[in-house]
Amino acid sequence: MRESRPGRVVMLVDNTIDGDSRVQKSARAMADAGWEVHLIGRAPSSGPDTYLIGEAQIHRLPLRRLPARKTLRRRMTKLRYPLSYQNQDKALLKSRSIKLIWAELEMNGAGSDVRTGIAKEPRTQQLPLLAQRTVGRLRRETIKARTRQTNERARNWGDRDGTWEEVERRFWSTTMGDRAWRRLDPLPLRYELSYRDKIEELRPDLIHAHDFRMIGVAARAAVRARRAGRNVRVIYDAHEFVPGLATANRSKKWLASQVAYEREHIGYVDAVVTVSPALAEMLESAHGLAERPAVTLNAPPKLVPGEDDGTGWTTPEGAHDVREACGLGPDTPLAVYCGGAAPQRCLHTIVESLQYSTDLHAAFMINNLDGDYVNSLRTLARELGVFDRIHLMPYVPYDALVRFLSTADVGIHPLRKGPVNHEVALSTKFFEFMQARLPVVVSDVKAMSDEVTRVGNGEVFRSEDSKDLARAVGAVLNDRDRYAAVYDRPGMLDEWSWEAQAEKYVVLYERLLKDLA
Repeated sequence: MRESRPGRVVMLVDNTIDGDSRVQKSARAMADAGWEVHLIGRAPSSGPDTYLIGEAQIHRLPLRRLPARKTLRRRMTKLRYPLSYQNQDKALLKSRSIKLIWAELEMNGAGSDVRTGIAKEPRTQQLPLLAQRTVGRLRRETIKARTRQTNERARNWGDRDGTWEEVERRFWSTTMGDRAWRRLDPLPLRYELSYRDKIEELRPDLIHAHDFRMIGVAARAAVRARRAGRNVRVIYDAHEFVPGLATANRSKKWLASQVAYEREHIGYVDAVVTVSPALAEMLESAHGLAERPAVTLNAPPKLVPGEDDGTGWTTPEGAHDVREACGLGPDTPLAVYCGGAAPQRCLHTIVESLQYSTDLHAAFMINNLDGDYVNSLRTLARELGVFDRIHLMPYVPYDALVRFLSTADVGIHPLRKGPVNHEVALSTKFFEFMQARLPVVVSDVKAMSDEVTRVGNGEVFRSEDSKDLARAVGAVLNDRDRYAAVYDRPGMLDEWSWEAQAEKYVVLYERLLKDLA
């Protein structure tokens, strides 16, 4: 029976919890350590629900809507296209009504000679036919003009990162400072609206905010509690460096909003933790923190060689490990990737590299088996003649993943070089490969390539260079035992296990909740 500790913990996250191993592991570990833990996340499309992860209670809540705020671009489009409809759906419906207008004119213009005479003529008062035709023509031309403006507005003035967004960003940042996020991206207010009542109901002693979008929700809940006389503590778990977030699919206005949101609320938290030493140093400098954030690596649970992980998990087809799931024998070389599927993750580089290896297979455990990018990987593999050597499969539960990966030959992390968060990352999959005792091949992003070079458990290749990736994988496969031997050093994997990392949370929780002891 677990020891019970005083204090109720509420963790917050802005996703559906599924696939977020750090959040799942944190909730379970702190519940196992004796605290009453509640984890609040966003409900999936299937609706709100509750369930348990270990002893931690999960609450998934629907994200409530707020009235959309009109951006400067949307206001300007109304001036440029004053006749346009509210949206293209409405324009489409109005366009369809043109046929009905003419259908009415055809009926009204028909004389009595087309009637059969089986009944009396209807008593109908209507405009003269010439007037009807004139009104119908005006309605038709008006609908056509409004539809044309609606389509032009959508084609040429849709949401994007341009001059109007920059004007808007500068205006609100100048007039409101860090409060500008309310105008630039009020999405965090939807999370506060959605989670607020549940937080108030739970009356936490400590709020653990995972990632930047939850820092304001946690800080505001703590402020309300403190004003009511309850000393609620707040931990901000920074998963990324917000100013370095990629903006490939987002605007500069959006990024400015997130930076301001984090900066406004970080002064209300009691402690900051993060995922790598480099990121801890950057956070300390950027926010002038009184102490450097503690580092809790996103490492997986430890797998003891020769022992099962205890989950009993298999794929729906009954496969216990990745090699079995791919239908491959023990002598076929197999590389693995696990994580998100997106262009910046450069999975296409892995596919391209297969053309330089005659027998290597690659398995991808990814968050989405459909979509434009994943389908482009399939197309690329067919074009290169390697389609039969790629294996796409869904995520594996975090507590079964290390065992599942362990029958592969090498783990690949082809992250694109350049973005700040890529350069400082010591990612989850990096440690999952290690705990599975796989040699690793990583792109030349700084933090991970430095670590691989220091430890000697793999090779580094030039980012997005498929031929160099094939070279690095070949070097590992040709001398795999040498690269894997580093894991046999006494205590080598202990620090890179979740068991060791969770102890850092325990120490921090004990310090913040010592008044309750």
